[in-house]
Amino acid sequence: MALKRNLMLSLFLCITLASPCLAKQKNTGVDADVKSLVELHNKAFNAQDLKGIMETYAPVPEIVLMGTGPGETYLGEEAIGSAYNQFFTKFDANTLDFKYDWIAIGSSGDMAWFAVTTHIESTLKNQKKEREFNMTGTLMKVRGKWKIVSMHFSRLGVEESHPEQSG
Repeated sequence: MALKRNLMLSLFLCITLASPCLAKQKNTGVDADVKSLVELHNKAFNAQDLKGIMETYAPVPEIVLMGTGPGETYLGEEAIGSAYNQFFTKFDANTLDFKYDWIAIGSSGDMAWFAVTTHIESTLKNQKKEREFNMTGTLMKVRGKWKIVSMHFSRLGVEESHPEQSG
C-alpha cells in the first residue's frame, strides 16, 4: 500500500512540475522576431554579404558555428567569417531559395533557440544544386534585439559524399 501511495505521489509531483513547461504560452512576438533574424541571416547569406551575416551574430568572442563533420567547428568572428567565405564558393550570389519544411522556436528570458529543416536550391556556374539542411541556433538578446550565439547546420546525406577514413 505504501509503495502504491509513493508511486501516486511521485506521479502527481512529476505532473505538477511538468505542467508549466507543457502549458501553451502566449506568443509574445519572440517567434516572429526569431523568424525575422533567421530570414535576415539567410538573406545576407544569399547575397554573400559577410558583414550582414556577422551583424546577425552576437558581438561576443564566444560565438560558434558548427557544421556536419570533423573540422567544421568555428569559434569567434574571424573563424566564422572564413567559414562563410568558403561557403560562398558553393553557390552564385543571389541564387539561393529556402523552403522551410519545419521550424520550432522557444525562449526563456533573454535566451531563445530555433530548429529548422529546409530545402535549399541554388545555382553554381549555371548548374542547379539542391540540398537539405537542418539548422539550430541559440540566441541572446543584445540591446533589445535577438542575436545568434551559436549555430549548427547539418547537410542531410553528407555522409554519402565523405567516405570514412581508415586509420
